[in-house]
Amino acid sequence: MTSVSGSRPSRRAAAARKNFIVESSEDEAASTGRATPALSSHDEQEQEDEEEFTPVPKRPAAKGPARRRTTANLSSETPQTVRQDKSKRTRRPRTGDDIEQSQLFDMVDESTLLAENPETPSKRPTASRKRRIPSQQHQRRESRMSSSASALSSLPTPESSASPEPQPCPPSRRQSVAPLADITETTVNEATPRPQPEQERSTIEMINPMSTTLEKPMDIVLKSRSLAVPTVEEPSAPKPRMVITHLVMTNFKSYAGRQVVGPFHVSFSSVVGPNGSGKSNVIDSLLFVFGFRASKMRQGKISALIHNSANFPDLQFCEVEVHFQEILDLPDGGHEIVPESQLIVSRRAFKNNSSKYYMNKKETNFTTVTGFLKDRGIDLDHKRFLILQGEVESIAQMKPKAASEHDDGLLEYLEDIIGTSKYKTPIEEAAAEVEALNEVCLEKNNRVQHVEKEKHSLEDKKNKAIAYIKDENELAEKQSALYQIYIDECNDNTRVTEEAILQMQELLNMELENHQGSEDAIKQLQRSHKRGAKEYEAMEKATQAMVKEMAKYDKESVKFEEKRKFLLGKQKKLEKAMQSSRLAGSECASLVEKHTDDIERKTAEIAELEKEMKHEEKELAAIREGLKGKTQGLSDQIAVKQKSLEPWNEKINEKQSAVAVAQSELDILREKRNAGAVAMDEANAKIQSIKATISSKTADLETRRAEKTELENEATLLETELKKFGQKEPEIRSRISSARQKADEARASLASTQNQGNVLAGLMRLKESGRIEGFHGRLGNLGTIDEQYDVAISTACPALENLVVDSVEVGQQCIDYLRKNNLGRANFILLDRLPQRDMSSVFTPDSVPRLFDLVKPIDPKFRPAFYSVLQNTLVAKDLEHANKIAYGPRRWRVVTLDGQLIDVSGTMSGGGTRVARGGMSSKPVAEVSKEQVMKLEADRDEIERKFQAFQDKQRQIETSIKAKRDEIPKLETTIQRIQLEIESSNKNLADAQRRVQELSAEHKPSKSDDSRSAALEKHISSLEKEIEKLHTETAGVEEEIQALQNKIMEIGGVRLRGQKAKVDGLKEQIDLLTEDVSNAEVSKSKNEKLRIKHEKSRADAEGELEQVKKDLEKLNQDIESQENDVYGTKQKTEEAQEALETKKEELATLKAELDKKVAELNETRASEIEMKNKLEENQKVLAENQKRCRYWEEKLAKLSLQNISDLGEEQEAQSLPIYTKDELTDMSKESLKAVIAALEEKTQNASVDLSVLGEYRRRVAEHESRSADLATALESRDNAKSRLDTLRSLRLTGFMEGFSTISLRLKEMYQMITMGGNAELELVDSLDPFSEGILFSVMPPKKSWKNIGNLSGGEKTLSSLALVFALHHYRPTPLYVMDEIDAALDFRNVSIVASYIKERTKNAQFIVISLRNNMFELASRLVGVYKVNHMTKSVTVENKDYIALAN
Repeated sequence: MTSVSGSRPSRRAAAARKNFIVESSEDEAASTGRATPALSSHDEQEQEDEEEFTPVPKRPAAKGPARRRTTANLSSETPQTVRQDKSKRTRRPRTGDDIEQSQLFDMVDESTLLAENPETPSKRPTASRKRRIPSQQHQRRESRMSSSASALSSLPTPESSASPEPQPCPPSRRQSVAPLADITETTVNEATPRPQPEQERSTIEMINPMSTTLEKPMDIVLKSRSLAVPTVEEPSAPKPRMVITHLVMTNFKSYAGRQVVGPFHVSFSSVVGPNGSGKSNVIDSLLFVFGFRASKMRQGKISALIHNSANFPDLQFCEVEVHFQEILDLPDGGHEIVPESQLIVSRRAFKNNSSKYYMNKKETNFTTVTGFLKDRGIDLDHKRFLILQGEVESIAQMKPKAASEHDDGLLEYLEDIIGTSKYKTPIEEAAAEVEALNEVCLEKNNRVQHVEKEKHSLEDKKNKAIAYIKDENELAEKQSALYQIYIDECNDNTRVTEEAILQMQELLNMELENHQGSEDAIKQLQRSHKRGAKEYEAMEKATQAMVKEMAKYDKESVKFEEKRKFLLGKQKKLEKAMQSSRLAGSECASLVEKHTDDIERKTAEIAELEKEMKHEEKELAAIREGLKGKTQGLSDQIAVKQKSLEPWNEKINEKQSAVAVAQSELDILREKRNAGAVAMDEANAKIQSIKATISSKTADLETRRAEKTELENEATLLETELKKFGQKEPEIRSRISSARQKADEARASLASTQNQGNVLAGLMRLKESGRIEGFHGRLGNLGTIDEQYDVAISTACPALENLVVDSVEVGQQCIDYLRKNNLGRANFILLDRLPQRDMSSVFTPDSVPRLFDLVKPIDPKFRPAFYSVLQNTLVAKDLEHANKIAYGPRRWRVVTLDGQLIDVSGTMSGGGTRVARGGMSSKPVAEVSKEQVMKLEADRDEIERKFQAFQDKQRQIETSIKAKRDEIPKLETTIQRIQLEIESSNKNLADAQRRVQELSAEHKPSKSDDSRSAALEKHISSLEKEIEKLHTETAGVEEEIQALQNKIMEIGGVRLRGQKAKVDGLKEQIDLLTEDVSNAEVSKSKNEKLRIKHEKSRADAEGELEQVKKDLEKLNQDIESQENDVYGTKQKTEEAQEALETKKEELATLKAELDKKVAELNETRASEIEMKNKLEENQKVLAENQKRCRYWEEKLAKLSLQNISDLGEEQEAQSLPIYTKDELTDMSKESLKAVIAALEEKTQNASVDLSVLGEYRRRVAEHESRSADLATALESRDNAKSRLDTLRSLRLTGFMEGFSTISLRLKEMYQMITMGGNAELELVDSLDPFSEGILFSVMPPKKSWKNIGNLSGGEKTLSSLALVFALHHYRPTPLYVMDEIDAALDFRNVSIVASYIKERTKNAQFIVISLRNNMFELASRLVGVYKVNHMTKSVTVENKDYIALAN
């Protein structure tokens, strides 16, 4: 970069004058208030109703981020202007997923304005960013960079519903912005500070979309220049460029008829001609084709472009054709045309102000044409290719930045050329997205705070519930240990008792063995007596019964065995039938396949033989034709006879077909007749098995029903007893409640008196002694209130403890007495000093009661005293209702029934584990003594103990009912299962019986089948006879035919006979094959039917076999069950029979020794009975211990631990511990019982709402969900911010790199054109090129730095041309059309510009309209324009002098 050190002071002086320049331009813009040219053109477009193009930027630039203005007086912008700008910027934000770098967004960031200078409260925030004077820029940048973090943390949240017109911010509000986490709470209740831990946990940081500090623009410039000095590199290989070859104008403006202008040179052409000849119409023709409006072509409407002269007064249209082609520049200076690159773009306008576009004579539209031209590099947006007459200096005079979205400034001009304008809209929409996501984050943060508050409000109740559950878990653990001790003791007792029983049984066995002879004598004695005879008879009857039972089992066993044999036999038969059916079916399938192959093969052979026979018949016919004269008569006779045989042959064929069909049907009937009837026996066996099953199930069903009925009766009796208990319970509870109330009131009265202590007691003694009058005592004792409001009034009115006196004098006497006797302090209410107030009822929200109206004074004179301390305090049922009333349109003081108080100021108090009560009684307070209180409490405790016993009994009954009711459904399930089994067996029985009937009907010989078989046999015999008869009737004719044919054969000789034999042989073969095919088809059909039949038989057999297997399985189960049942009965029967025989033998043997053995018998039986009694006692003890063990095991099984580890508590055991015997031995039952009793009392007396744990769990889950949503929203916002920073960085980097290149080229161009001058593009704001725009500073040769507006016309022209040429270097345009750009230049400068154009036209086509010979003499081709009779014509001339000079 070239620097001129001596000129720098002048540049700074010029920069210092920027304020005045910008202010004047803005004041001028503000004062005019006119619409932009683009808007005017738009209005013309609507009037003309044509589809035309205005070359304004396709992406409006004024919708971007808020801008700063450099006006000295910021208040000069009217509110109306601000509202207009803001309303135009309103745009729906788009999500980050839709954003690409090539897309365009809009966005207004008001929060940026608020944060940029928070210490200036008088500053009015606006939607557009204000320009500042240079002296303010550094201070603002420094302030923003140093305090960006602190400004962001205190940003107020912009409200979406706020008015678009900005409002002044008061200093106090701007200086005391609440943190984001406290906004909601502050607006609800400013007096309640938020706890610091919650704030730290829940506060989030709002992000300013434009807060990220990007790289400094000049650093980007220096970096890009340090990497490589921008140089113009000539392309290594020629690239095609588009040029205009010539124009064809038809009736366009001054060009009448069809006029060809051109051809133009591919580099430098000049259009010359006198003023008014139509030179500028050449440029207008290009504008017309390129889609510009009529106003750009100096006409009011498009129809005015049609030529109108005396010779052509009423033309209907005009048209301009622009002929393009592509060329390749050659290194030697020449060029070559790209083949097939010619293109004609034309536009035709009509009288009705409409127009049409064409490309290569095909109609198209405006968008296609302009898109094509833009793709070829023609800048239709900023018209860089076009410099009109008088507009050349306007390029460099553009404002640094556009004043509105419809204007163009130098910044927008350069940004569109560089290509970074594509980032403007994405940046704006990304900023809008960040703002929207900020709002989402704030909303989700508020939700998290709300859930946190609700969760913390449940902490106390949750902790109480957890403590209660821990107590219950501890109780369960202690009970588990105690129950295990009981179980262990029962097990020890059981073991000891079992050992004693074993020993006793052994002794008894030994005693019985030792006294075997005595036993025989006892049996002998029993037989000799009636009792012995009866016992024997009973034993005999029992034995007989057992024998009968065994006979029954034996019978069933035989039946089961027979059924099993039957089923096994049937299974074998079915398996055999299945195997045979499978083999037969396979054989039939093979036969079907074989017959199918035979049919196909023989059919093919028949076709070959028929083909061969046709050939042989032709030979035979030829031979006969040769013998026609000799055999004609014979042939005619044969034909006549054969014709007479045709009806007989048809009948024979019909009869033979009928015989085949009948024979097939007869075969099927014969096979069906031979089918077996094995299934009948199987079905009958199945019926017997099913009936046996039904009988067994029915007996079991009756037993279960009897058990169920017994349980239901017992449960009904217990429920009746429980109902009686339930009827008594309200009465007992009422007595308990009354006793508790009396005791509580007495205790409260006594406590109140004791609490007042010496004060109240002393004053009461003073009153009773008559030494003071007008003292009434404690205020709470002077009235009554319903007991449900006790907590409410005790909480809301602590002044109930005040003492009431009539006057000041009485109060003073009381105070003196207390002071004199040193009794303490007291507060007094003076009845005579209470103000007169309206104590009548007032209207309350939701008609809730007023606490004062609920108090019943013992004397009306105390009402003012109560009103003075209660006033209009209301009573609500709960806190939710209280909040609704307290924070309504009018503030109320509200107290809830459970003691939570909301004051008028909004403060809330109450809660906790203890609430105030006893401030006022429901009955007038009476004097009670300590002894009376103790008696009332003793009565209460006695009633409670009785009620506890009552509840224990009630729970015991409930437990018993529950056990029986639990057993009943089990029995019902069993009964239902048995019923289903019986129903299923009945269904199976019905199916088996129906199957028997079906099988009987199926296998019974059918009369119809027999008659049908006989009819078929008779029919077949009849048909065969008819066939034979037909053959007999036709035999004579056939013999005659054969004789005639033999004659013909004799006439024909050997050749005819041989040929005839050959044909007959083929016919015979065909007939044989045809017969084989017919037989094969019959066999195929028959085997197919047989295969289907065998498959059906096999499927039926499989089904029956499956059922047989099931029946066998069930039968085996029944047999096994029967064997299990029979085993015990059989053993008992055998034992009974043996005992009976033994007893019989013993009675017969010992009958004679009756008297002798009586003593011995008695002694022996006494010892045996004693041992048996001891054995029975031990067995009872054993049963009792086992019962107790089961009882404690059941109670132990019902115990369990409640898991509360998910509530933040330490992980506890999931199951109760199982202790070892040593551990149980070390435990003390008494201590466990004491701990259990204490825990039971503690848990029973606890008032805990366990449902709060579920609510707390839901709140914790909701808090986690809300926090996750917040984290997701924060991540989305940070991602959007990252995308925004990337877009801003891309825009800044791309713009500054292009800006640096253009600025260097501008300096070079201006120095070259002016031969010593200097020009430079500068950033108005060195830290942000997009905030204030670009300044074009120029230092003409031998002059100081000046603003472009202070230059002369020629200097402006040179400056503009330098910028145009610099932009051409940066981004070449293939076509330039210039209209008298040299008008303001002197001879020297014209020559310089012309020489530069001539030099730089190697890669572009310049068409210059000029009247200066210094310009057009350097052109390679001159297009002369002249006008005759108001009609323009043209002629093209090669500049041979210049060409010769160049060569």
